Amino acid sequence: MQWMTLVRRDDRGAVGIFTAIVVVVLFGFLGLAVDVGAMYDERRQLANGADAAVLAIAEDCALGVISCDQATANVIAAGFASANARDGAAAVDSVTIDRVAQTVRVVTSTLTDDGGRLFEPFFAEVIGYDGTTVRAAAAAQWGFPRSMRGVLPLIISECEFPQGTPLPTAERILYFHDGNPTEPCNAQAGQDSDGDGFLAAGFGWLATASGCQIDLATGMWRAADPGASPTTGCSVGDISSLLGEPTPLPIFDDLVGVGAGGDYHITGFALFVITGYNLGGQFHLNRPCSGDERCVSGYFTTGVVHDGEIGGEYRGIVIVKLTE
Repeated sequence: MQWMTLVRRDDRGAVGIFTAIVVVVLFGFLGLAVDVGAMYDERRQLANGADAAVLAIAEDCALGVISCDQATANVIAAGFASANARDGAAAVDSVTIDRVAQTVRVVTSTLTDDGGRLFEPFFAEVIGYDGTTVRAAAAAQWGFPRSMRGVLPLIISECEFPQGTPLPTAERILYFHDGNPTEPCNAQAGQDSDGDGFLAAGFGWLATASGCQIDLATGMWRAADPGASPTTGCSVGDISSLLGEPTPLPIFDDLVGVGAGGDYHITGFALFVITGYNLGGQFHLNRPCSGDERCVSGYFTTGVVHDGEIGGEYRGIVIVKLTE
């Protein structure tokens, strides 16, 4: 009877040891999960800082807002890297600018409050792991749009686009190209089709499959929408919502035919701030012209967009895109 009791006590001891081992292993896995999660979170913060840094540097280089030099880029990168770290500390390992390829690359890494570079684990150091330096990289490219998606189908003549850098910001009135010789920079629609060097001026409308947006690329020919009124599919709200907003608009350098048989040749994209218009019917706000005249007032400006393909000519719009 006494022997049976001893066996039971030995079993209880073995179970206790096994339980202790299991608990240690479970806490070890839990600690590892916490450490790995913390490292991923650290890398996410570093990646956000690198993304913000390359986009800011690329925009500045593209628009010429500030000098596109190494020292300036280093300062910008350091600011965005730290601003995106919850503890306000992040290191910048490198900033690489290629002005020919119009690219910038930034590498960020761990920086602790005491100036260290190791991301220290919460639990893994118990088994002798001292930590690692977490890094993240991002790259961006800047350029001018070769194609754009979802632009307003109001197309402007090349001869209306102002020359000079920076762009003149004086407000102007653009008229529908109806051939009235008294209107500024206005010629008979389609007269360049004979190769005489003249160009239809003012603005016109592009036909769309539906809605009030169209996808375009430079070099393509797109069908004209007949008449001076907005393209079929454009509502009063579609046009009025653009008032005062920088709006990407296509530019044409040739027009063959007139009305429903016409085709515009797309040569680029400009950024135009619409301040008023008189387009017939209910399409009018801050009318810059009266009666049956069809016109749009506003001014050209510069700005950055992130949706489009790079490879066109500069007309105020800069595309900045993450490439890594």
